[in-house]
Amino acid sequence: MNKTPLLFIFLSLISIGLNAQTNISGYIPTNDSIIDKQLISLSIKSINSTEESYIIATGQLDKNGFFSINQELSNEERLYTLTINNNEGSSENFILSNNDSLFFHKSNTPFKVFTNTNNADKEWQKLKKIIEKQNIDINEIRNYTKDSLKILAIKLLSIKELKNRKLLKKDIFLNTEYYSNLLKELKLSEINANEYVFLEKELAFHNLKSIENKYSISRLINFILGFLLLISIVFLFSSKIVKTKKENHELSKQELNVKKLILDGKSNKDIAEDLFISLSTVKTHITNIYNKLNVSNRTELIAKFKN
Repeated sequence: MNKTPLLFIFLSLISIGLNAQTNISGYIPTNDSIIDKQLISLSIKSINSTEESYIIATGQLDKNGFFSINQELSNEERLYTLTINNNEGSSENFILSNNDSLFFHKSNTPFKVFTNTNNADKEWQKLKKIIEKQNIDINEIRNYTKDSLKILAIKLLSIKELKNRKLLKKDIFLNTEYYSNLLKELKLSEINANEYVFLEKELAFHNLKSIENKYSISRLINFILGFLLLISIVFLFSSKIVKTKKENHELSKQELNVKKLILDGKSNKDIAEDLFISLSTVKTHITNIYNKLNVSNRTELIAKFKN
């Protein structure tokens, strides 16, 4: 029996098994004069830009520009950066997990033509096309993030992009409930809290501003109400004074004298003696006072002017 076909199949299976262990591989256009010095580095990149990325693996380019990186990655989806050493500016970000494979096809531009099995990265690439436009439309990003993205990590990347473009504060103001619910989702997820701390801070700042604004509005309303109350009191008091003056103006000089003595508690006889007039004249004056001031007796008159 010819063992050569069996040996070939066995070696092929080993080869397939080895290839399956290669997470990242493919071709990169290179300068032949420095090809032996070029490495492809793989770094973990934080969504939160305050944390530095760090290299976890490298791959050497061969003479054909091919490289491969055998590196066990996180079981969770993370953002990684591939960079060509000695080729400043040639780097790209990709989302991967340990279950994914990333292959770069031959192209004139590094990292541009590739196949990635990660579904989150496919969404990320779509989102990058939106945010790389010259005139970015905040509504386009927001609508895509809300309606199309189901993956929290990509939502977080899109929000980070809004922050970089200085659009996040405005969007939080317009969609506070959406961002509050998203933050709750992130806290319940396995995503590192450091990755979304920027969103938490922006929401806290927005909520503080909202409280301050509400407090300022409340103070303004209270001031206006207090001012209106003061105006009302002044108006009522002024009306009372005007009314009293008007009523006093209707009385004759002698009637005013009689009214004053009544308020002082004088009897009719006392009033007659004080004013050197007859008792009947006093009674006539009192009757006129009652009619002009619309009161019926001494008690009502005193009650009306006791203050």
